[in-house]
Amino acid sequence: METEKVMADKVDTVTHSTIAAEIQVPFKYTIIHGEDPSRRSQQYKGVTRSLNLTGLIFETQKMEADEFHLSFTGGTFARNFLEIALDLGKRFSTVEVLGQVEWYERRSTIIGHAFLVGVSFVDVPVEALEALREFLQQTQALMRQSPSRPRGE
Repeated sequence: METEKVMADKVDTVTHSTIAAEIQVPFKYTIIHGEDPSRRSQQYKGVTRSLNLTGLIFETQKMEADEFHLSFTGGTFARNFLEIALDLGKRFSTVEVLGQVEWYERRSTIIGHAFLVGVSFVDVPVEALEALREFLQQTQALMRQSPSRPRGE
């Protein structure tokens, strides 16, 4: 019986991680101070490079916004939060989640540099998770049907 539960947990984990898409989804985010949630940045816009049920990846020109760092507080290095509103289109409208930066990487670009940022979701309401799952499943189905994809993928 315990083995069945472990297998079910593994299947659920695999399902969560495989429902992903290399897709550009517009979103807005606000940085929330890790130690004082009343301190918030203004709202910024971004576009995902990758999206799944547990997080997203996006690119930004700088890691600082207002007086905030995307990942941590200035003095104590507590972790900041990102309040994220994903625009999934008319059918799904906007999905709101809370996230934290897990990693970031500086990359050279033609015009200087940019940062690739990995965000994990830390608080996803059930309704938002269901909408995100359906959106990603539909996106994957459409990508498989796309005639521009090479055969065999």
